[in-house]
Formats: sequence, structure tokens, C-alpha cells
Amino acid sequence: MSITAALWHDREELVQSFHIATIYGILDTWRRCRRLNTTPQEPDFVAGLVTESTPLIHSALNSVLSPRRISVSVLAVFCHQKPEVTFNSRPPRSCELGDILFAYVHTPRTGAPRRNALLFQAKASAQQPYRIPTGETDQLRLYRDWPDFEYKRSSFLNGQKRAVTPKTPHPGAQYLLIDDRPPSEPMSGLLGLPGTYPVGCCMPDESLRDHSHLAAELFNLFIFRTGRPFEGKSSSAKKQDWSQVVWDLLETGVKKSFRRKNSGRPPHPRSVGDTVAMLDGTVVAHATSRLSCSTVSDIVGPDGARAIYGRNNDAPPEDRDRNCDFQEPESGVSVVLIETSERESEG
Repeated sequence: MSITAALWHDREELVQSFHIATIYGILDTWRRCRRLNTTPQEPDFVAGLVTESTPLIHSALNSVLSPRRISVSVLAVFCHQKPEVTFNSRPPRSCELGDILFAYVHTPRTGAPRRNALLFQAKASAQQPYRIPTGETDQLRLYRDWPDFEYKRSSFLNGQKRAVTPKTPHPGAQYLLIDDRPPSEPMSGLLGLPGTYPVGCCMPDESLRDHSHLAAELFNLFIFRTGRPFEGKSSSAKKQDWSQVVWDLLETGVKKSFRRKNSGRPPHPRSVGDTVAMLDGTVVAHATSRLSCSTVSDIVGPDGARAIYGRNNDAPPEDRDRNCDFQEPESGVSVVLIETSERESEG
């Protein structure tokens, strides 16, 4: 049975599990903020999805795919400091590139890997439709018109230029509309009432209307019904388009996760009381097999991948820091990378 057939066979179970994972991540955000007597903001919700929801997503996928000898890995990194891009316009305009990237890579038993990605800009609001504020239209222009841009405040990417084509909206870049009503409110999307859900996905427009909830959109990402495919690392490096943008974000997140796992450094606050900043660089990593870690290996090498996923029997030497020639990125989009491999029987 192919992986697509396996996913479809258990579609209802998977979507329900992803939905529960989403609710858990948002609820954990409310619990964390209430302990601190604060109100959750967009970065808080993103942190909850990255750090709390992804282990449950991995567990759900593994329960379905493992019996079919398909291995699964997940690497999730929360990045608080976001990279910015500047448009090729006069006067120059700038905005964040996004808040969270979901990337999926599948290696079939034979043939080349397949890759898909979905970049989100998050908005926390219970309004439906949600109208983009006047001061945030540059972000809308990026996702709708894709002007040529240049990285700034982006660590090692500073000054590099990208040209995404075609210059039109596509399902690989969407808005994430997070219901910010507390669980105690009767109409909160966390309560599971018909027609409501905690996190919705919206194509870029002046007025955002969710066409799907995050759980269903993730399932569609895995079967390539949404998102936008991207090429391999070597072929993407020869271009400056969408594929390279995805690898830019993956490389930033993976390198940050390697440094944090490798050195055992805890995240430090950027300022006193900045609780979200304290989560910067928080890493979630699970792998059922080294065969489902090829993307991470492409970026930091096999030893680096083993360091990130923390496999007890094949951890690299303790002096591996000295063998790495990259700095921990200062900023990046939060990354959730999920890899599956049908080559388990060859391992």
C-alpha cells in the first residue's frame, strides 16, 4: 500500500488527531499565560502549536504508518525573532516573511523524494471575516503579488535576493487565523461546536475567510492537495525562487535546533518578563528511523542529524561543536519539518 493510500485509509482518524493536537497546543498557551497573568498574543499561540501540538501530530502519523513499515520523523523549532524582507520598490517596503513553515518530505521505496511546504502568517482574532489592518498591507502584498525581495534582519541570509514566481497568490503561502477567544467563552473555537474550530487557514486577501481548519489542511499537505512543492537542496541552490525560500527557512530552523540540542543551551529571554522570547529556540525532535531524517542530514550532516534527534546508540562525539562552521541563526521562521520514508525495510 502506498503512503497516499495509507493516509486516505485512515483519513478521519488522522484529521481528528490533528484537530486534538491543535486544540491541545492552543489550550496549553492559555494555561501558560494564565499562570503568568498575561493574555496570549499571536507569538504565544504559534509557540503552543510548535512545541505542544507537533509531538501529538508525530504520534498520530506514526500510529498509522509504522504498521506499514513507513518511518516518521518530526523536527519543530520555535523562532521568536522573525526575519524581514525588503521589497524591490520605491520607497522600499518591508515586512515579516512569515510566522511558521510546515514542510513535508516523503522518500518512496524507489524514485526521488517528494517535497511540499506551507508558509503561514498568523493572525489572532475571532473576527470572521478578518480585515487586514491598514498598517499590515505589506505582508498581504508579499503573499499576493510576490514582489522580488531581499532579506534583512535574517542572520546569514542578509542581503540575499529572492524572486518567487508566478507573481500571484498560491496555496503555499497562507494566513493562519487563530481564534483568540478564551475557552470559557461559549462560542470559542476550542469547544468544538459545529462550524467552528480553533485555527483556520485563509488565502491572502483584504478580508480573510478560512476555507479549511488547520487539521484538514495538514492532511491535505501530506497528500499534496494544498501547499506548494519545492525542489531538492542542490537544485534549489541554483535558483532564487520558492524552493530556495523554503530551504532558507529550513536551514535557519535546523541550524538553530542543532545548536540548541548540541550545546544543551537553554533559551534565554530577550528582555525581563518576555515569556515568548524565553521559548526562542525550543526544539521538539522525534524520529522512528534514521531513514526519515534525510532533509536534516542534507543541512547539518548525518552526525548533526543524530545530535538533533538524540538517538542514544549513535550520538556523535562530545567535541562535535568544533567541527561545525556555522553560527546559530539570530532569527528565523518557526519550522515544523515532517519526514516519512518507505525504505524502512532497507534499514
